[in-house]
Amino acid sequence: MHIKQITISNFRSFRQQPEIHPFAPTTNCVVGRNGSGKSNLFDAVQFVLLTPRFATLRAEERQALLHEGSGSAAVNAFVEVVFDNSDNRFSLENSDEVVLRRTVGSKKDEFFLQRKRATKQEVQSLLEGAGFSKSNPYFMVQQGKIQTICLMSDEQRLNLLQQVAGTTLYEDKKAESLVKMQENAQSIEKINSILADIDNRLNELHGEKEELTIYQTCDRTRKALEYTLYEKEHRKACFVLDNLEHERTEHLRQLSEWHEAAKDTHDHIQTAEATLKVKVQALKRNKTQLQHAEQDKTKAMTTKTQLDLLCQELQDACVQGQESLQQTEQELKTLAVEIEKAQSELAEKDSALNREQATLQKLVQDKDQAARQSDALYAKQGRGQKYSSKEERDRHLRRQIQELEASKLEREQFLAQQQDSLAQSRRQQTQQATDLQQLQQDLQSKRDSLESVQKTLDEKKREQLEAMDARKHAWRKAEELEERVKDCRQTMDRAVGDVRKSMPRATAMGVKALRNIVAQERLVHGEQYFGMVMENMNLKDPKFRTAVEVAAQNALFHVIVDNDATAARLMERLEMGRMGRVTFMPLNRLRVDHHTRYPQSNDVTPLLETCVNYDSRVGVAMKHVFDKKLLARTAEVASEWSDKLRMDCITLDGDLCSRKGALTGGYVDSQKSRLRAYSTQREAEQAHEECDREWRKAHKAAKQAEQDVTVASDAVSNLQHRLSQFSRMVQSMEKQVAEHQKQMASSKKNAERIELQVLPPLEREITSFTADMSRLAEEIGTELTMTLSDEERATLAQLKETSKTLQTSISRQSETVQELQILRGRIESRLEENLLKRRQELTQVDNEDPGVAMTAKMQQDQRVHELEERRQELAQAIKELEEIDAMLEQERQAAESIKLEVIAAKNDLEKWKSKDMHNSKLLDEAAERSEKIMSKKSMNIQKRENYTRKIQELGSLPPPSELEKYNRKSITDLEKALEKVNKKLKKYSHVNKKAFDQYVNFSEQRENLLKRKEELDRGAEKVKELVESLDRQKDEAINRTFRGVSKHFAKVFKELVPLGEGELMMRTALDDGAEKEATGTDDEMESDPDSPAKKRKTHDPENLDVSLYRGIGIKVRFSKVGENFIMSQLSGGQKALVALALIFAIQRCDPAPFYIFDELDQALDSSYRQAVANVIQRQASNPETPTQFITSTFRPELVQISKNCYGISHQNKVSSLHHMTKNDALRFIANLMSEEEAVGQVSNVKPSRKRRSSDEEGGTEAGQATLPTASEEGATTALEESTAT
Repeated sequence: MHIKQITISNFRSFRQQPEIHPFAPTTNCVVGRNGSGKSNLFDAVQFVLLTPRFATLRAEERQALLHEGSGSAAVNAFVEVVFDNSDNRFSLENSDEVVLRRTVGSKKDEFFLQRKRATKQEVQSLLEGAGFSKSNPYFMVQQGKIQTICLMSDEQRLNLLQQVAGTTLYEDKKAESLVKMQENAQSIEKINSILADIDNRLNELHGEKEELTIYQTCDRTRKALEYTLYEKEHRKACFVLDNLEHERTEHLRQLSEWHEAAKDTHDHIQTAEATLKVKVQALKRNKTQLQHAEQDKTKAMTTKTQLDLLCQELQDACVQGQESLQQTEQELKTLAVEIEKAQSELAEKDSALNREQATLQKLVQDKDQAARQSDALYAKQGRGQKYSSKEERDRHLRRQIQELEASKLEREQFLAQQQDSLAQSRRQQTQQATDLQQLQQDLQSKRDSLESVQKTLDEKKREQLEAMDARKHAWRKAEELEERVKDCRQTMDRAVGDVRKSMPRATAMGVKALRNIVAQERLVHGEQYFGMVMENMNLKDPKFRTAVEVAAQNALFHVIVDNDATAARLMERLEMGRMGRVTFMPLNRLRVDHHTRYPQSNDVTPLLETCVNYDSRVGVAMKHVFDKKLLARTAEVASEWSDKLRMDCITLDGDLCSRKGALTGGYVDSQKSRLRAYSTQREAEQAHEECDREWRKAHKAAKQAEQDVTVASDAVSNLQHRLSQFSRMVQSMEKQVAEHQKQMASSKKNAERIELQVLPPLEREITSFTADMSRLAEEIGTELTMTLSDEERATLAQLKETSKTLQTSISRQSETVQELQILRGRIESRLEENLLKRRQELTQVDNEDPGVAMTAKMQQDQRVHELEERRQELAQAIKELEEIDAMLEQERQAAESIKLEVIAAKNDLEKWKSKDMHNSKLLDEAAERSEKIMSKKSMNIQKRENYTRKIQELGSLPPPSELEKYNRKSITDLEKALEKVNKKLKKYSHVNKKAFDQYVNFSEQRENLLKRKEELDRGAEKVKELVESLDRQKDEAINRTFRGVSKHFAKVFKELVPLGEGELMMRTALDDGAEKEATGTDDEMESDPDSPAKKRKTHDPENLDVSLYRGIGIKVRFSKVGENFIMSQLSGGQKALVALALIFAIQRCDPAPFYIFDELDQALDSSYRQAVANVIQRQASNPETPTQFITSTFRPELVQISKNCYGISHQNKVSSLHHMTKNDALRFIANLMSEEEAVGQVSNVKPSRKRRSSDEEGGTEAGQATLPTASEEGATTALEESTAT
């Protein structure tokens, strides 16, 4: 075992010492300047280990230990030491480490073992068991202790040896024994005095015995008469009591029946009141439901009326629409015939017009041809007159031919353009026909989609109505369940209130607050928090309720938690919030006897196993509450077994026989049962939970129905939006079709115009240009003449005639063409502006609703569908109205029924209240009767006790033979005989009536005192033997300790000074007598048997009596040869070495697990310091008995052998301990020694006057002042050696 860690807080100069490097199990060294706090560190260890200096502290001493540095004042301080217990030196199971802490404050001094609170006695016992003996405190050597040993006298060293031997214990026991011997002597002296008084009194009573004999004869007769009389009176009183008890039993039975009847009446009253309250609430709910139903009926009637009107309107619209649709179809058929007829007429007119136009064009062409020929002949005739020569004429003709060619070319180009336009128009007509066909297909597709969307919309509207109906029913059901939840909550609140009323107020507050606290602390229910005891148990049968409740009592409200940490958290929260008080049962701290043996009997059985079911996780708590409690068959059996087994026995009726002898019983009101109240609360909570679960489910279903309605409404809105979109698209596409048809007609007319009106004139004009060019070309080269030839004149005349004829034909043909054009225009106008337009009007989309585009048939279908929907809604509204009427009728009937039930409940309540008044009257009368019976019983009991007391006061009775002759006499005869005897006894009134009794009593007292005296004599002898035994044991311990210390002193001194030797010498009284023997005479020896010379002759020198010891001397030498020295002859350093050898010897005689030295090498020179260090190192590294050393020093020797080094610094009045390397420690020591050497040189050159004045004071102070000088010399030597190294 060794010290591993030391933690210090607010102890003297240490403020908050953090965790440091663990101490080595062998050697450790602490260095630091003077005043840094090394001694405070060692005092902290002594403080924890309860050394005599710190064992008992007063308030001012505790205050002195607190840190007084800068900052806020310390309120308390603690020191914690961690021990390595791998060798199990501390008697703690499964503890490789032992943590010991002591906390001190101005008003407290506490101990903690393994971080759990412990008593001072427990800590002392643990330390003594580990080897920390009070008699040998030298496992810790403080600064100055070595100096004290150096200055000890022989007598003081002997006292030290006795202290190490443990003679204090023997002295304490001897003192106790001597006190007992003194008490025995006082008791014996007192007994002797009492015996003398008793002997004198017996002599006086001996003369009064004769008269006393006569008196006793009469007195026996009187006693016999009195006994017989009293006994008869006693029997009479007992007989009356038995009758009264029988009457009382019968009365109690009847009273119990009346109580049961009263309890049943109270139960019925409570039931009736609860029923009445429920019925009243039901009546209120019924009234509310009636109001809601009336409102629903009003709404339903309004809806039905509106739907009825709407259906009528829709039906009329459908009839009108059907008639209109039929008329439209008939008109369309007529229009189709007329359109077909007009189109055929138009085709015929077009054909005739084309023929006539062709004829007209032919005539015009012929006329133009004749006119050009005539014009050419006239031009030819004019050129003969105009031009003077042929060449000039030809030149003119050639120019005309060129002009004509240019005009022809221009016309040909224009013709080509018109032909291209005609081809383009044809192609455009083909493309427009294709596009029109595609548009018509798309239009039909959109119309199909429109009808599909309309059908889907109708279905979604129906689903919307169904969802709205389901929503209404779901919310109605949720409202009904919500009312039930409110009723269940009220019932649960009443049950919870009943349970809280059965608890103490503070407990009820605490239990109520724990629910929120457990939730806030996030404690796991069933693992960390288990609830109250009664929450974790179930009765196997309700008949055990009273017995279990009596057995557990207020423990039913104790709260079970997993450990004390959880309990502490919860208690802290309760205390912070001032929320009541609760008793917690931490499962890790409960201690129960798992080996309790219960009897095997039919009369009693273990209450826990018989009556209670519980979870195994809380088994410890249940056993803690119900341990050593039995369920008994009857109260007599319970009393018998309780006394026999020292266990609590409880009957089913609640009668309790405590193991301590107390009996508790009587009437138990089951209505106030705590377990019954909790059972009712649990049932109410379960009912509320079930109802609340149903309500939540219905509420969720209602919300889902609401969502379904929303989804259906959204779907209807979306479909309506899609329907509107499709309608607009159909309308737009129909417009596009009409536009395409118009464009096609326009293109067709344009093509016909070009083909019939533009191209033929161009072609004719080009032909005339060609003919003119040919004639002009033929004229070139001919002779120039002034007139025409005959042939040309004949041709000219013929041409004139032909022109006139053609002109007349053209006029007639133009009129024909014009007439045909007028007829065609009329037919076309009638077809386009009347027939086709009317057909379009009948077949086109109705644009009354700008958002929806539909044909008449679609509108009719929609109206029919809407009429069907409205009829369905009307049927649904009629059905709902009928349901509401039925519900109204049902609610009215229910209201009437509830009113009747309320009246019946009130009548029932009145009946039970009147019965309760009758029961109260009977109970009052029974109470009066009980008082009378109890009064009679009390009077007879008093008589019985009075006669019993009188019989007891008679004392010793006559023999039975004398008593039998009076048994047959009556009470009157006995009273007369007793009167005669009393008259006779008056003659002996002067006789001491108690003389004989006093004589006997005094004789018995004398015998008892003699026996007591013999016992005290034997006790005194035993105490004397014990004192002698203690003296022998003390002597043996002193001799054994001296031999051990002397042996180890020689070995240790040899280890410290290999060339020297040392021994301890016991100085006795015989040695003092030997010095005086030379001057003494034989007469003196004979006259004084206690003289030292006489003792020296009569005692064995090897085994002397300890009482002869006078002191312990020390003789040492420091070389192989030379004289021996005693302590007074040694120098300061040698004395310190011898003192250390003595300390090591004491330590080896009574080894400790570790040693702490505070500057033990202060007064040693370097060689002795090295020797001491070697001894410490050998002892610390001993494989058989390794020992831990913790030392403080200013010299390098102990630092060099240390495994761990630590430094203590002191800044701002606060000490700090820290780990440091060996080199750093040696460097620190070297710096200190250099500073001391510098100070020593200055002191030697110029010593201060103050130092000289202190040296001149002399005595002990001067001796103490020389020690630092030796230390400084040793330090200088060590510094030189370390420098040389």
